[in-house]
Amino acid sequence: MNTQTYAQQEQPRAEARKAQVLNAATECFRRQGFHGASMAQISKAAGMSVGHIYHYFENKEAIIAAIVERDLLNLLTITQRIRAASADGDILRAMVDDIQNCTEELNNDQDAPLMLEIISEAARNPDVATIVQTADRTARERLVELVREGLAFRGVSCTDSQMEGPLEVLYAVFEGLTVRMIRNPDLDPHILLPSLRSVLEHILEELIFKTARTAAVETA
Repeated sequence: MNTQTYAQQEQPRAEARKAQVLNAATECFRRQGFHGASMAQISKAAGMSVGHIYHYFENKEAIIAAIVERDLLNLLTITQRIRAASADGDILRAMVDDIQNCTEELNNDQDAPLMLEIISEAARNPDVATIVQTADRTARERLVELVREGLAFRGVSCTDSQMEGPLEVLYAVFEGLTVRMIRNPDLDPHILLPSLRSVLEHILEELIFKTARTAAVETA
């Protein structure tokens, strides 16, 4: 067996072990917090030595980076799902129709409180802040692309600066839901759906209206 063949066969096993460590660390962070969970505890939960864990993750910040990347991939999956659902090209309508899916996923997301823990750590740790902010920038760029495509379908062109405010409000609404679900564990997300649809529709309609009005003034 040559070196290349061995590497190809070993990669799936390495990825599986890495996922094993990540899942164990995620569970430890959920129960004990970022600082409360030691590498020894993560090692025990993962069923492998601390030295073996360091083979895949240099430190706890590297584990956090992997958790944040996994969360980012979940967000990007949502944009792909919305594109797939907009068979007629009306992405904005598909975004509104996807509200129920997003709300149910948020309600069932066991990592949502953990992401709050990571954001809290980002306020104290510059390395974690860089990880979180880089992922957030990527997520915002993908959302801007999605909305821009939706606006183009409606015959509207919009700059990044025009979209920044409305989309930040949209982010604040959904990230705030995570906090509300922790503060009020009896909250039924399904009762929020009509209001969430109205909020999203208002944000998108206001964005279309203001952009069209600005374009009309500029061409007058």
